[in-house]
Amino acid sequence: MKHRNTTSRIAVGLSGGVDSAVCALLLRDQGHEVIGVTLLLHDTPSLEGERPREPQTPSAQAAAVAEQINIPHHVIDLRERFESEVLRPCWGAFERGTTPNPCVLCNPLVKFHGLLNAAHEYGCDAVATGHYARVTPDGQLLRGADTQKDQSYFLHALDTETLARTRFPLGGMTKPEVRARARQYGLASAEKPESQDVCFGDAESHIAEALRQRYHGQALPGVITDEAGNVLRRHDGIHRFTLGQRRGLGVATGQRAKVISISTQDGTIVISSRPDASCRQTCSAEHVRWHGEPSPCGASVTAQVRYRQKPVAAIIEALSPAHRTVSVRFTEPVFSVTPGQSLVLYDGDRVIGGGVIR
Repeated sequence: MKHRNTTSRIAVGLSGGVDSAVCALLLRDQGHEVIGVTLLLHDTPSLEGERPREPQTPSAQAAAVAEQINIPHHVIDLRERFESEVLRPCWGAFERGTTPNPCVLCNPLVKFHGLLNAAHEYGCDAVATGHYARVTPDGQLLRGADTQKDQSYFLHALDTETLARTRFPLGGMTKPEVRARARQYGLASAEKPESQDVCFGDAESHIAEALRQRYHGQALPGVITDEAGNVLRRHDGIHRFTLGQRRGLGVATGQRAKVISISTQDGTIVISSRPDASCRQTCSAEHVRWHGEPSPCGASVTAQVRYRQKPVAAIIEALSPAHRTVSVRFTEPVFSVTPGQSLVLYDGDRVIGGGVIR
């Protein structure tokens, strides 16, 4: 791969949104030869009775962007891979009463896999996306400069080799700066609303039910109770709930209640209005990918268990012999430590590792 300061041919993941469009334009204006690549990932799951959404809308929008900025555009069909690597595993997780993070799964297994293959096919030296993150020349992943938009949490599972071939031109910018640049260029997407973090649905409950219908899954119904065991109502499936959830509970307690327990045995959902009811002091994660040498027991880190959650100081308490499982203790209780989500560890702005919460 050529040195980052030289011009090269770069495959840019083009979604049709403002971020990927400005990403492509910035690279083009730096003198690079830019090739737009849109990854066709899915036919959006929809609930029974819903009106189907327009097919391939992101591809059409991306094609319009490519035409406007005068770069080649290719569409790569990855629907089968997305089905096997993301959609099916996500339903399996929902069915088990956990809450998967589709973006964390998709980035290494589908999106960047597809972009790197496209880069090879079209003779590109590197790939680039509109993520708000930064990467050093040797493949170290850093937070984006915009703390409100930083997406390093979603990218922690990428390996160093992938990161070393990746560029994030928006990593040093804020969202308002990106929109201002889009207006300067006269991009049609300059005022386009924010897209969902999950690219194939809306709320987690919507995604879970859409996937259940897609795979003809069996819902585990049960009851919603308070902490004293009083039954508040029945529900039609644990897949519709996640720890810490406040909305869509369908009960009126007079206080702001949240889910604190989900039973995979009998489907019982327990809710509570106690402020600390869904907080935990410890967390364990498995399938950990380290960026560099694993941090030893006793090391001080900062940690996140949710995207956009405030980073919390933590101490590494335990490591498995192969370093694939890690346990941490937070210096303050953390809200909604949810199995299936990711625990991501940082040293300042640098991502040092992350895995799936057990």
